[in-house]
Amino acid sequence: MDSAVLQRLHQEHINIAKITALVEAMLVEVEAGSQPDYGLLEEIMVYVTGYPDVYHHPTEDCVFARLKQTIPEAADDVDALLGEHVELIASGRTFLDIVRAVEEGSVIKRVDFLARGWEYLAKLREHIDKEEAGLFRLAAERLGPEDWVVIQDRIEAIEDPLFGPTVAADYRRLWQRITAHDDPTP
Repeated sequence: MDSAVLQRLHQEHINIAKITALVEAMLVEVEAGSQPDYGLLEEIMVYVTGYPDVYHHPTEDCVFARLKQTIPEAADDVDALLGEHVELIASGRTFLDIVRAVEEGSVIKRVDFLARGWEYLAKLREHIDKEEAGLFRLAAERLGPEDWVVIQDRIEAIEDPLFGPTVAADYRRLWQRITAHDDPTP
């Protein structure tokens, strides 16, 4: 990947994979009849709906718009992924709402809770796989330096509050869990 923008987006996908692994572990706990840390799950979903949905996806949208402009034959694939961004954002907010409802004491059927959680993870993973294997590769191969200048000028550079150089206070507990989850030693 030549572009700094693509490198950043790729690293954000790696970071999102760490989060999805943690969410998956929590959903497995629920399936087993245990009570996961719903507060932590809410923190995860607040992060996902607050950073990737608000900054990561719009950055991808700029890359994809440039692809569509530069490589018209990619338009159908671009439009499909842009539509998935809308679906992912809605799915993430729905799951966040369900997590919050459980935390507030609402009675949610476990099967419904799990269905929303697994659905969200599946959509997110499938979407990332499509981007990495498809449009990111195409962008790396076909967009030139002048395209990346245009893209860079259109994106807002914001530090990631969880994976950036400084972990925001609101995300320190989540960072500790991600780090512990990544650490294979007991």
